[in-house]
Amino acid sequence: MILVTVLVQGTSLGWVIRAVKPHDDGSARPPLDLHAAEMILFQAQLALVEREAVAVDGTVIHPQLLRRYRTRATAADAFDGTVEERNVAIASHFDVIIAAVAAGRAELVRLHRGGRIDDETLHDLEHDLDLEELAAAAAKG
Repeated sequence: MILVTVLVQGTSLGWVIRAVKPHDDGSARPPLDLHAAEMILFQAQLALVEREAVAVDGTVIHPQLLRRYRTRATAADAFDGTVEERNVAIASHFDVIIAAVAAGRAELVRLHRGGRIDDETLHDLEHDLDLEELAAAAAKG
């Protein structure tokens, strides 16, 4: 029974699809592309950080987070143009970050070999560089 079901459905599925001739009218596509969704995401993150980075008395208690998320939200605006132009600009941006990570690794090795940092410091900073490199590689696509 199983064999007959698999054979009948497996061999007839292609024929059914060709007979029906489904077409994509684009209506199933979400209205936002990656760039637009990312901009909304960054704005939402910034809104939360702006609320949480300031104490009740108005004192900024997390200035680095505030600066980081503001920069991130506004940097996304800098990647304008067509999808292809944005992809080229973004890839170039993350290529520089990856190169900077490599320069940081080289400097860490130099510091370690010169006895200026111990193994634990080397490994902690290498871990930070690993995370930065992974994030840049993933964002680059």
